Amino acid sequence: MESVNIFINDEPLTILSCQSLEALVDGQGVKLTSVALVCNSVLVPRTAWQERCCKEGDKIEIFSVVAGG
Repeated sequence: MESVNIFINDEPLTILSCQSLEALVDGQGVKLTSVALVCNSVLVPRTAWQERCCKEGDKIEIFSVVAGG
């Protein structure tokens, strides 16, 4: 399997190229429903996480979602 180099919250990481964003977030040990995901400065809807595969050089930011009023 081919690997790619990406960044998560500015930290370098090498992963399998076929890994989905959903699998990537799940592998970080965070609850999928408690975070928002930005890839290359674009907010990625949760409905697209399973379909979107990580690519070389992707810059991914994982943000905690906070409910409030």
